[in-house]
Amino acid sequence: MAEEAPVKEPLFTDVCIAIIPSEDLDAQETETIIQRIEASGGKHCPLAESEQQIDLSTVTHIISTSIDFPQYSQAVEQGVYVVKPSWIHQSQGKGKLCAARQHSPDPSQFFQDVILTCGDLPDGDKDAIIAGVMALGGQYSGPLTKFVTHLVTLTDDFPKCVTAVEKHAGAKMVLPHWFDACLKLGKKINERPYMFPNPPYRQIVLPRPANSDSPHVEGATAAVPTGQLPNTPPPSPSKHRKNLNAFAYKKVFLGADLNIPDHLKKTLGDLINHGGGTMTEKVDDCHIYIGQFRDGVDYVAASRARKEVANLAWLYHVINVNKYTNPLSKLLHYPIPRHGIEGFQNLKLSISSYSGDARIYLENLIHYCGAEFTKTMKQDNSHLITAHTRSEKFEAAQEWNINVTNHLWLEECYAKCTVMTLSNNKYTEFPPVTNLGEVCGQTVLDMKRVESLYFPAPRQSPEKPAVAVQKKPARTAVPASSMTVASYTPSKSAAISAPTPIAEDDDEEDEEEEPQPQTAKKPRGRTSKATPTPAAEDVVMLDDDETANEPTTAPRSRGRPRKSAATPRLLNNDKENESPAPRTSGRAAANIARAAIHNAAPDIALYEKESKRKGGVTHGGRRSGLFDEPLSSPIPQDAKKGKKRKSDEHTYDVTAQDSALSDGETQAMLASKGTIAKKAKTTLPVKYRMMVTGDDRWVGNMKKESDDKIKLKALGVELTTNPRDENGIDILVAPGIKRTKKFVAALASAPMVVDSKYLDYALSKNKLMESPPMLVDRKSEEVMGCTLADALERAKINKRRLLRGWNIYVTEGIVGGFDTYKEIIEVNGGVATLYKGRTGLKITKRTTPDEYPDAGDEVQHQGGEEEYENVYLVSSEKDADVKLWKTFRSLVEKQGLKPRIVESNWLLNAAMSQQVSWDEKWELDEAKVVSQRDR
Repeated sequence: MAEEAPVKEPLFTDVCIAIIPSEDLDAQETETIIQRIEASGGKHCPLAESEQQIDLSTVTHIISTSIDFPQYSQAVEQGVYVVKPSWIHQSQGKGKLCAARQHSPDPSQFFQDVILTCGDLPDGDKDAIIAGVMALGGQYSGPLTKFVTHLVTLTDDFPKCVTAVEKHAGAKMVLPHWFDACLKLGKKINERPYMFPNPPYRQIVLPRPANSDSPHVEGATAAVPTGQLPNTPPPSPSKHRKNLNAFAYKKVFLGADLNIPDHLKKTLGDLINHGGGTMTEKVDDCHIYIGQFRDGVDYVAASRARKEVANLAWLYHVINVNKYTNPLSKLLHYPIPRHGIEGFQNLKLSISSYSGDARIYLENLIHYCGAEFTKTMKQDNSHLITAHTRSEKFEAAQEWNINVTNHLWLEECYAKCTVMTLSNNKYTEFPPVTNLGEVCGQTVLDMKRVESLYFPAPRQSPEKPAVAVQKKPARTAVPASSMTVASYTPSKSAAISAPTPIAEDDDEEDEEEEPQPQTAKKPRGRTSKATPTPAAEDVVMLDDDETANEPTTAPRSRGRPRKSAATPRLLNNDKENESPAPRTSGRAAANIARAAIHNAAPDIALYEKESKRKGGVTHGGRRSGLFDEPLSSPIPQDAKKGKKRKSDEHTYDVTAQDSALSDGETQAMLASKGTIAKKAKTTLPVKYRMMVTGDDRWVGNMKKESDDKIKLKALGVELTTNPRDENGIDILVAPGIKRTKKFVAALASAPMVVDSKYLDYALSKNKLMESPPMLVDRKSEEVMGCTLADALERAKINKRRLLRGWNIYVTEGIVGGFDTYKEIIEVNGGVATLYKGRTGLKITKRTTPDEYPDAGDEVQHQGGEEEYENVYLVSSEKDADVKLWKTFRSLVEKQGLKPRIVESNWLLNAAMSQQVSWDEKWELDEAKVVSQRDR
């Protein structure tokens, strides 16, 4: 008799949802979602009629289009998934529950609305873009479907692109440079400059970035409200909008530091009462604390007690829009530091190319940081905050050697409460056709840092002995991004008013703790041996398989997480600083054993139930949050191979390997022929960084370049185009000694210089040549005036400090461009300044080696003491540059220094020979230029 096929469970079995109403989720779509869930075995849990709250103990998923609802933080803590409606639709379309993370409304997942397919792209670029998009909440589709939102391609005549146009697919065809810019910034910028047909990014003369709106700073441009309060909240346009009342059943406390008059306080009280809330005079009784500064007893108490903490600007905003927003999602909706951020007090900042609300927002942010804002930029400014590089202020900043950065630096300084270093490339990233004002206001507070500075945990009492605890890992849902503070809650130590002598970690808010008994007073007569409790720092964290033999590794449900058996946090009437003395009688031991078995009974029953499931306890349908194994598995395992549905042949939902954004779901990548998933090749760690110049093997052949990079990576060689890499350049490949930017700048790292045959050998033999000969180019060495071996020997001594202390001025008309010479100067330790003839320029004398405590033998290559008084201007002989010479000479001489106007050969010779020398043939003057033109 044939076995009966197992009955397939409905798709949404064990799934219980709650729906957060919003303007983006109308009544018709809400009803459709409820019908689909219930028709497929799921349940709908409506919001409580009175408080419009969710019963988090019963729901497994919350359907919401944003994270702006009061219980978001609690939901994440308790393991409840927060997903967009698209999760329902896509799960039904695929016939399985999709990964929750890729449908999260978390704004840090800025590719969450992107479904990507690829056109004409090299394999290496394709894989990199797919991995980046999926790690940030996006999805990939092999074929072009109606769900695809972006088609990334280098040309629009690729067959898939032609099909998209003919069928009006609606997908945006974009250059891969758009993804590159987004990933560098960590923000999603507008696609328009990168879209086909005729992307502006590819124009020979790039258009100036237009002013753009800044929707993310609306209502949060200042910490002090500027608008007028209405007499009553604005009318709600729909039934659902009426339910979105932030003050329903909430008690609001207004801090004393607001200094608001009584009549305004009465008005605010009336509006809060009208919205269903009440005012309270006790901070301990409130749900929402409104204050101006991050100090004071009330602020600290409210923060440690996990109250909602916001400022008056947030209160005005919520009343005006009649909608709850998370105060931690906007920098200026949270109380400000009274004395600014440490390190900003002596800084002077100016702003360029930001307009409207974004400009007001940044001006206020500078003020709250404690720095000085200047409307007009002068030479004594320390920083310029600019939205793009096509402005006069930007050009002047380069000429005056002022730090130039985008608004992300300022926002993250405020968010992390410290002056961030400018070495992070995203702070100096300026997409060529984008005004960065469009992504202004998306940075959120780093609440871990705020807590450590403004309301740290009370110090532990040294008088009472510590209670050793055995900690269990917390059950968690999809972890929020590290930059998403919307789900932040203070650490346990900050959430209580009395100090506890327990060693705690920030990430263990929801742990249940079992105190170990300490040794009591020694009784008379014989006593049983009791193991003394170790000190807090000696507590041993056990793995799951080392704990007591209770079956706690039941598989996790695809619905809501299973609740663990109740465990008392503290014994002895909940006195946390006292430990019960161990009993020594056999009867007491028996009672304890029976109690332990009784407490473990629910787990034992569940274990026996789960062991009957397909896959057993370890691989069954209810994987426990306590099970200690990696839950994200992007590499296919042989044990998991099976039949594959056709619908999955060209798509996968997978978390990036080792990603901090993992949603905790096991997802196997498709590895069959014809899919994009490939088995990872074993590669060596990077041993050498190689730069190639003067070799045209990859010109116009991106696929070959991508394939060759993979081959070299397998040999431990990484190709780079950045000579300023902090790790330096190890191998320089060139057909001869070249005067290219790459070659000249790379010499400062004292690399091994070889000819192109070295690269040919590595790619053909799949191994590196042993003891390769140095590049030989006698003719170029004669022009250079020294041998390549001597130059490299000096480079080893100089350690990229040949020009340290030098400020070298460069004209705009120099052949090769200012940026070329700037890179050569800076990689050798100097400072390059663009000179445009501005009057009032402050010329500083060269810094002498005595002022550097780490000065070494490089001093012997810096031209001697006669160079200390010289100020160099590297110029071309173009008329526009020649006109600047007279002004430069006058400016330098007025400050008691000696001007030298030189051609670019002076700088190139110094960088290539790795020593500063002087020859009159390099000096420029008007008479010399005229005589050369007469010839």
